[in-house]
Amino acid sequence: MSGIELLVGSRAFWDRAARDIAAARHRVLVQAMTFEADAAGLSVAEAIAASGAAERRVLVDDYSRNVINDTMLPLPFRPRAVREEARQTLAMFDRLVERGVGVRITNPVLGNPLRYPLRNHKKLIVADDVIHVGGINFSDHNFAWHDLMLRIDDSAVANFLAGDFLNDWNGAPQPACATFGPLKLICADGVTNAAALDPLLAMIAGATQSVEMVSAYPTMPFVAAMTAAAAAGAKVAVYTPAPNNKPVVRDYLAAVAEPAGIALRLLPEMTHAKALLLDGTTLILGTSNFNFASYRTSNDIVIVVRDPALIADFERQLLAPMRLRSTPAAEARTPAWRKLRGRVALSLADAALARLRHGPIRVIDWPTGGR
Repeated sequence: MSGIELLVGSRAFWDRAARDIAAARHRVLVQAMTFEADAAGLSVAEAIAASGAAERRVLVDDYSRNVINDTMLPLPFRPRAVREEARQTLAMFDRLVERGVGVRITNPVLGNPLRYPLRNHKKLIVADDVIHVGGINFSDHNFAWHDLMLRIDDSAVANFLAGDFLNDWNGAPQPACATFGPLKLICADGVTNAAALDPLLAMIAGATQSVEMVSAYPTMPFVAAMTAAAAAGAKVAVYTPAPNNKPVVRDYLAAVAEPAGIALRLLPEMTHAKALLLDGTTLILGTSNFNFASYRTSNDIVIVVRDPALIADFERQLLAPMRLRSTPAAEARTPAWRKLRGRVALSLADAALARLRHGPIRVIDWPTGGR
């Protein structure tokens, strides 16, 4: 394998990704859940449009036509700035199409609000034989959050993930799993996720020494797997942001972590990073939030890493600073009513999501005018 690199922060990621896109001659394939027409998103769009690659394609999830800057567009009384950015986002994709870039929408809502939770959650760039995959979406607020991407320079890995991209492009996502040296890649199709992720849950539950998770949104069944590890004697810790953009998840964790033997540590800033270190020897990265949506219906990419050098870099860049800067969640004194609300709300959401089905339409072409 030519090279694996952990890129922490949007600047480190985009500096490398922009150069990789500019250098590509064969293919530039880009997939994101959030892709907005602000400074960050426009810079990504321009890099794609300016690329000299023979094949340029973008898959954007329908989330970006329904949510701008964490604001639901169908709701009333949207701020004027949000409405304007929504219009600019539609125009941005129109311009990409005009400049010869193929654009399609994954998991379209199609006017049915029950389809809204069924998201394609992947964040991926394939630029010739280099890939970037992880948690960073293409918008200003996502670029401002603490996050990470994994850069892999390897033709076999790039071809595997390009194949997964094309499955999504054709509206026929497929579960896939392959091993490349120290990396195991798992692509979840949103339908058979349990079969793909149950082995990961078993790995978590079977940890004998330590489990350390970084995520803003961990829930069942991953919390249950960590609980099993803690019960068997492993030291288990979760690092999650105090200023969470989804505070109900933070409150849920405040309710369930301590009774489960999980040390819940609050970070002073928003982190959107998704990572899990088991026994100091196995690192799990990718696009999964380690939550019930990831387990049930989201399209995701998970990478299991057994590379000592990369794991040491992960500990140096992420875990060591988080251990120092985080504080025990108990110090936040979350009110009991908020803990109860968090548990009830997420349990109901999980039960509801378990009943939803994607249906046959998983992708549509970008329509004229973005409508």
